[in-house]
Amino acid sequence: MDSFRTAERVKKLMIEPVDDALVRFHASLDDVSHGDTPDEVIHSLSIEGTISLPDLVIQTIEPRAHHQPYQECAKSLDPVRQLVGARIGPGFRAHVLSLLGRTSGCTHFLTLVLDLGASHTLSMFLRMRAKVPFDGRNRADGTWTGTGLAIEPRLENACIALRSDSPVITKAKQHLG
Repeated sequence: MDSFRTAERVKKLMIEPVDDALVRFHASLDDVSHGDTPDEVIHSLSIEGTISLPDLVIQTIEPRAHHQPYQECAKSLDPVRQLVGARIGPGFRAHVLSLLGRTSGCTHFLTLVLDLGASHTLSMFLRMRAKVPFDGRNRADGTWTGTGLAIEPRLENACIALRSDSPVITKAKQHLG
């Protein structure tokens, strides 16, 4: 193996509000090899589309293959388009695996689509931020998380910091009244 080469994967997910009921997403994945010779692009893919709020249903999705290693990889775009109407939530991962897993699709598009699960967290932040400007102090006093609970009650017990018995949730519920 060439000890002077490295391989790197860079993934990005951007969520942009369209209005109160819709966000636009752009996700990209680039696999690149670096070394003492010019960089070598291995894969370069992206998906763009829209997701409805608060139900997180994929309204539109368009995959783009900027660089794939084989001509046969072009067949991986159509299965991604079949995700229109899918809800990001319980059962999403299984649905995505059935459409894009193994020889049905492309593991790189599969990775990008599964990352759409983070659209819930990112869109929640944007919705919270629209209601309460984040100033660093309101995280400690419960204002920030209380705003999140008002928007999405399932935020409670979403992680260790947001357990029902945590100080964060206790303060957030006091903020709610």
